[in-house]
Amino acid sequence: MINETYLRGIKLLDSGQEIEKPRAWIRATSLNVIREMSRKPKKEQLWDSNLIQHQIAVEASNSLDSANYDDKDLRLLELALKKLEPKDYKLIVLREIEGLSWKQVVNHLASQGEYITEASARQRGKRALKRLRKIFFELKPHHQ
Repeated sequence: MINETYLRGIKLLDSGQEIEKPRAWIRATSLNVIREMSRKPKKEQLWDSNLIQHQIAVEASNSLDSANYDDKDLRLLELALKKLEPKDYKLIVLREIEGLSWKQVVNHLASQGEYITEASARQRGKRALKRLRKIFFELKPHHQ
């Protein structure tokens, strides 16, 4: 933690900025580092799209008929996407399929008259992925 705070200070100074109140800056930065470190394990436990893709790839490689398996899962995923609410669908398509950053997603939504913060978009995206997973795994036993 101290090393990370020190490195951030060096980076800040190298960028040409000045630290006016070093003690206050160190205290605030250290607190931020602690917060980030405490959130890291939680983030690692969450299912993100990379983990889902990896898990599907591993299962597919273990399957004797992997091409057929992928086709079935893709069809199920498409079905699950169609069952989502339009707002959830739009967020997932922008973020996961088109590969936009959260900032780009927020800007895109703003251009269509929907104003939300980046934090709200992230939270909505996380919930949308959770709903998508739920729908996908509810459909899966029925289509095997």
